[in-house]
Amino acid sequence: MGSKRWAWLKNCSLPPWSLPLALLLVAVLAYGLLIPWLGFYWDDFPWVWIAEAMGPGGLQRYFATNRPVWGLLYQATSAVLGSEPLGWQIFSLLMRWTTALLVWLLLRRVWSRHPQAAAWTSLLFLVYPGFRQQAVSVVYGNLWVIKAAFLLSLYLNILAIKIPQRRLTYHGLGLLFSAVNLLSMEYFLFPDLLRPVLLWAAMGDEPLPPKARLRRVLFNWLPYLALWVGVTIWRAFFFNFQTTNYQLSFFAQLRTHPGQALLALVEMIFNSLWKVSVTAWGSVFTLPDPASLGKATTLAFYALSAAAVLALGIYLALAQRSAPASTTGAPKTVSWAWQAVGIGLLACLLAGWPFWLIQVEPDLIFPLDRFTLPFMLGVSLVLAGLLRLIPPAWLRLGLLAVLVGLAVGYQFRVANDYRRDWEAQSRFFWQLAWRMPGLDAGTALLVNDLPVTHYSDNSLTAPLNWIYGQQGSPDQMDYLLLYPSRVGGSLPEFVPGLPIYEDYLAAQFQGSTSQMVGLYYAPPACLRVLDPRLDVENDMLPWVMQYAALLSNPAYIRAGGQAAMPQVFGAEPEHGWCYYFQEAELARQQGDWPQVVALAEQAFALGEYPNDPAERYTFIEGYAHTAQWDQALEQSFLAQQVSPLVEPVLCRLWQRIADETPASAEQEAARQTINQEFGCVP
Repeated sequence: MGSKRWAWLKNCSLPPWSLPLALLLVAVLAYGLLIPWLGFYWDDFPWVWIAEAMGPGGLQRYFATNRPVWGLLYQATSAVLGSEPLGWQIFSLLMRWTTALLVWLLLRRVWSRHPQAAAWTSLLFLVYPGFRQQAVSVVYGNLWVIKAAFLLSLYLNILAIKIPQRRLTYHGLGLLFSAVNLLSMEYFLFPDLLRPVLLWAAMGDEPLPPKARLRRVLFNWLPYLALWVGVTIWRAFFFNFQTTNYQLSFFAQLRTHPGQALLALVEMIFNSLWKVSVTAWGSVFTLPDPASLGKATTLAFYALSAAAVLALGIYLALAQRSAPASTTGAPKTVSWAWQAVGIGLLACLLAGWPFWLIQVEPDLIFPLDRFTLPFMLGVSLVLAGLLRLIPPAWLRLGLLAVLVGLAVGYQFRVANDYRRDWEAQSRFFWQLAWRMPGLDAGTALLVNDLPVTHYSDNSLTAPLNWIYGQQGSPDQMDYLLLYPSRVGGSLPEFVPGLPIYEDYLAAQFQGSTSQMVGLYYAPPACLRVLDPRLDVENDMLPWVMQYAALLSNPAYIRAGGQAAMPQVFGAEPEHGWCYYFQEAELARQQGDWPQVVALAEQAFALGEYPNDPAERYTFIEGYAHTAQWDQALEQSFLAQQVSPLVEPVLCRLWQRIADETPASAEQEAARQTINQEFGCVP
């Protein structure tokens, strides 16, 4: 009975077009499940904000000294996709699937008698775990377009050989897409030199002597080589901004210390190839820590990985059964495997030169993992070829299913990290808008390095201007967000009166260290404006934030202002403890002490409590200014219970209370209690 139940599997066959559908399903499982909860990351925010606030002119200025041709592509995509993350995330996923589909189409023409070569390589390419920035959708949605142009130019070049009656059409289109790739960016400049090797391999089934085959390869490659040489000369001698951000430091070192430079280059090449291949694919076998990932997400990871492995195992077995007998049983069926390994190694060696020449080594940490992109095709070819060399068919298919399935789960985990970062920065900006309804133009915010991986102060400057900026001048930026850890760069010193200048490419910020507001955000604690009187020697803060407190001036915060949260941040979060704390902080700044107390009662009624003793300081002052001394003392003792380190801050706080409240017996008694308990010097 059982054998009859599964008999349909033996008779089931898969059409060739099932592979594109399988690739799409794998792409959705790996990258699409968390899309509704993903947002903008890294350079996404600047690009989207510039498009929104400054239009095509701003984008043109931004890319003019970077990658002007690629900037034209972004102007087109931004006009269609706008400023909503969902559309960009879907676009990026579809473009990644498209590149994998093009790998499949390309290799089907290279090894036409061995469809598994194309299928296996495209699957491995799609989920390659060395690249972990799929969620950075604006940047890489557009970059996948360039990679698709590169792959499409290779495919059309091979079609021109396979279908000679249409070679002029295919060559024309192939040269067009090659130009798009080569002019847009340098990532796939050197991998384009793989073209003649692929042409040679694609002619393997034709009965031509080697010399005739070589002549035909050269004839079909020469137009592309001429284009490549022309673009390379343009980049080297005519494009004035080629080395604006990165210098070709290898050549400088080669002139002064040739032996050392060559040795370092060999070491860098070896390290790079090891990282992008062995280390990258080895990462899929690392198991998550439920304590950091969360129990529910960990269970989802295991369920997704298991389902992907099982489904891929069944699919690959059926695809193997459906393959023509002449391809699976041919005497030289493993010949493509050795070719794939050789071509893949060559592709990897070509991929790294844009980075090795500037002496930057690809790595598997953000954001350096972007440099693994040119290696994806080569690594996938090598791995597919090595898998094919494993003798038992069931074992190689099983290993392939396990690798791809675990990579699906791994990419899901990576996407979850992005989801968390989006939530964290959204909470930061919502609290910022609550605390600062308005902010004077020309103000720079000094913020501690936020607990997020996929943002920097540079990228977070964009949403800050999006929320507050009026953008009166097309090339002037109203606000700047700075990490104090960057002191010595955009922030000269922790000294007032020094000019601050930041070139944002599309616009510039000009300010002063005398117009700054210091912020500290360490969730689950609430965002807090640094108080120069209390926080300069607050040992509960990192030392760099104590220096930042020297420059913090809350006077630039306006109670009624222009803050407007863009729709990209979604609905306003539920009003919990941090909302009432921010409102109370704003009321304290205005001297509205009854409102501070009213907000305190609302906050404590929630049943929630501070995650930082500093969150009680506002309410201590509110109770003191309304002569509720018992409550002020109670909040002071609760704050002190967290750590004795707060005692000097509480002493300074009570000194300010004494300076600002009318003298009375109750006030004096409260002060004496504080002085006695915390060792304050009157």
